[in-house]
Amino acid sequence: MKRGEAVTWQGRKYDVYPVDGCGFEMNGKGAAARPSLKVSNLYGMVTGMVEDLHSLVGATVIRRIVYARFLDAVNFQSGNQEADPEQESVSRWVIEQCSDLTAVSATFVLATPTETDGCVFPGRIMLANTCTWIYRSDECGYTGPAVADEFDNPTADPAKDACSRCARGCALRNNTGNFGGFLSINKLSQ
Repeated sequence: MKRGEAVTWQGRKYDVYPVDGCGFEMNGKGAAARPSLKVSNLYGMVTGMVEDLHSLVGATVIRRIVYARFLDAVNFQSGNQEADPEQESVSRWVIEQCSDLTAVSATFVLATPTETDGCVFPGRIMLANTCTWIYRSDECGYTGPAVADEFDNPTADPAKDACSRCARGCALRNNTGNFGGFLSINKLSQ
């Protein structure tokens, strides 16, 4: 395998094309990364795509990172004993805008898919000490006998059976695994 040659990965051939990416990072704090991808505008191909396809906004970019030693055996003259199709890191990005377009190259600003699809994360309100599940619903999962009322006072009367929506209510029912709150969240940031 020589630099500048096509590469085969998981049986698919990847031809060489001038691309430069920067700003790719994984960070759990602050704003998400906004990497940029600079692509050669060879033969004006990218110009045509940008003009015809709304600057490619919304197109998915898949970034695969693979160490050369794990590439398919067909990439090496004497094969590759270490070839392993499971050894890759895949990240997906969405083109947010075309920031520069010249006769030589096009530069795109990328965003994470969750920032562009209109979804809200998390999908529900996160409360520290309050369970949001409806008592005895599928999410709650409790199907046993009456245990306590809404104030966690013991009762065997099904008419008085209610959940306090606190972790203690789940503990009384041996159902803490289905508690619908987020115990690790502090009410006040410190």
